[in-house]
Amino acid sequence: MYPRRFFSHLCKSVISTRKKNKIIKLPRSKSQFHKEILKINYACCKKETDAINLQLKALVNCNLTIDYSNPNDASRLPYTAIQFFAGDCSFLHDDNQEWKTEITLSDEMFELIKNNSVPISEHAVNTFTSARKLDVYNYFSYQNYNLYQKNLNNVYDIDELKYLFGGAIDQTAHFRRVFKKILIDLKEISTLDIAKKGRYTYLLISNSASLLKKKERRKTNIIIETELKVTEDFKLKLEKEAKSTTLDVESACLYVAKRIQRSIENGGKPVENQHAYLRDVLNNPSWFYKEKQTIIKLTHQLQFKEYDELPKPARKKGFDDLVHRIKLTRINSVPIELQPVLEQLKTPGRDIIKNMPNFKYICYLFWAWNFGKRLDVGDDCKGEQLLLDLFKHLG
Repeated sequence: MYPRRFFSHLCKSVISTRKKNKIIKLPRSKSQFHKEILKINYACCKKETDAINLQLKALVNCNLTIDYSNPNDASRLPYTAIQFFAGDCSFLHDDNQEWKTEITLSDEMFELIKNNSVPISEHAVNTFTSARKLDVYNYFSYQNYNLYQKNLNNVYDIDELKYLFGGAIDQTAHFRRVFKKILIDLKEISTLDIAKKGRYTYLLISNSASLLKKKERRKTNIIIETELKVTEDFKLKLEKEAKSTTLDVESACLYVAKRIQRSIENGGKPVENQHAYLRDVLNNPSWFYKEKQTIIKLTHQLQFKEYDELPKPARKKGFDDLVHRIKLTRINSVPIELQPVLEQLKTPGRDIIKNMPNFKYICYLFWAWNFGKRLDVGDDCKGEQLLLDLFKHLG
């Protein structure tokens, strides 16, 4: 049962998050792994732990072969002796080894999960403690789905069911009793309509109530708010969660606000969840690239105006300090990539670096750098970034 719960977690990690790599995150410790993934909410004795480790070892060492009577080039690709994991995963069942917080699926298993995803009931996975019972439930749920699409029912022979689910059961009469108990338990959590028809056959009557519903991802880019309502506390929270800069968060907010305004002008609807949409925008920096460059330019314009309005003695003091540092600093004492910049400052008559800002603007940058102002630089202002880097080395 436990390997099925683990495999269910692997499939959910790949499908629900639309992963593009084969690395699956695991809990920070084996006890948390037992609790969160295997759904074991108690301290296991040594005998139980050994049994669980034995099952996990079987999963790690398992080689899976899949064949189809009607293969194709899409989802029905045959596989021969493929492994579930890549690399050494013995830490899953060997308590003497250090626990790892991630595991890597094999290439074949990763593609198999992506191309053949079938919805299963998470409630059934967490409720059933019998692997046989879970297999029967998943099998008939999928059969019900296929039959319902074609508006059909189907009859299953007991020998066919025994071949599928009768592992370690020799006699058909014994399997019939086991299968009867399983059907009783299935009715507690499912509306599958499986009726006994005769002594050796069962009838599955397809119905819509037993279809597993796919949970659609909530759309966050539907405009339903007339104005952006994001608090400063939430902006700080976003900076910590997404590890974004203040500039990125402000740019994303500007993008969302403009998106809302454009939608209103075109007769659109308000945003359903601004916070979730803002998170989506932050994950796609190309969306708010123009807004980011605009904020950088406006910030420098405002700060330059503030510098220009300073008393003349204050600006003269900063000017003299910068000139004095430039004269004191030797060209070969700064990093090699900054030497042309320093040489340009020492000999302003020479055209060493193209598109270098004028000296008044350089003095403004030096003032902004000294007084902890915003120093973000646009992509079209490479010279400004070189100057800011040089200020750190002027002596």
